This record gives sequence, structure tokens and C-alpha cells, in this order.
Amino acid sequence: MNNMRYEQDEIKHKKSRTKKNNENTWKKVLAYAAAAALWGGLVFGGYYYAKQYLDRSIRDVQETNAMNIKRLETRLENLTAEMTEVKKALKEADQTLSSSDTTQRELNEKINKLNNQLQELEKSLKILKEAP
Repeated sequence: MNNMRYEQDEIKHKKSRTKKNNENTWKKVLAYAAAAALWGGLVFGGYYYAKQYLDRSIRDVQETNAMNIKRLETRLENLTAEMTEVKKALKEADQTLSSSDTTQRELNEKINKLNNQLQELEKSLKILKEAP
């Protein structure tokens, strides 16, 4: 009888050990699952934060570039307007110089004619002075 009791105790003990092993196995599985979930959460959080940071940085650079482009376009328009004014001024100066040159020639011609007339008048005056 003792033998039978011993066998029954041993069977109970094995069942108890198996139950404890099953509990330990489930605890290990849950611990690994929790660690994997935590690791996955950290990886996803890091990815999300990095993506947000890069997107914000890219957006800031694009906005800065847009402002710089507008400033450059405005400056280019101002320079173009100034160049147009300079071209007009040069054109007017060229016309003025051309007309000045023409005017100068005409004045020289008139002066020469007047000189010729003056010489003729002087000759005539001499003739009149010599005549009695």
C-alpha cells in the first residue's frame, strides 16, 4: 500500500510540476511578447519622430527658399526697370548728341555764310570809301 501511495504522490507531484512548467512557459511567452511590443513601440516612435522632424525641416527650407526666390525676383524686376531707364537715357543722349552735331554743322555753315557776307560788305565798304 505504501507503494501505491507513493505512486499516487509521485503522479500528483508530476502534475503539479507540469502545471508549474506550463505557468512558467506562459509567463516567459508573455514576457517576450511584452518585450517585443515595447521594442516595436520604440522603433515605431523613433521612426515617427524622425519623419516628423525631417518633414518639418524640409518644409522650413522650402519656405525659406520661396522667400529668397521672391526677394530675388523683386530685385531682378527692379534691375530690369533700372536698365530700361538707362537704355532710354542713353538713347535720348544719343539723339541729343546727334541733333547737337547736326545743329553744330548748321551753325558752322551759317557762320561761314555770314563771314562771306561780312567780307563782301567790307569790300563794298572799301569801295564806297574810295569813291569820291
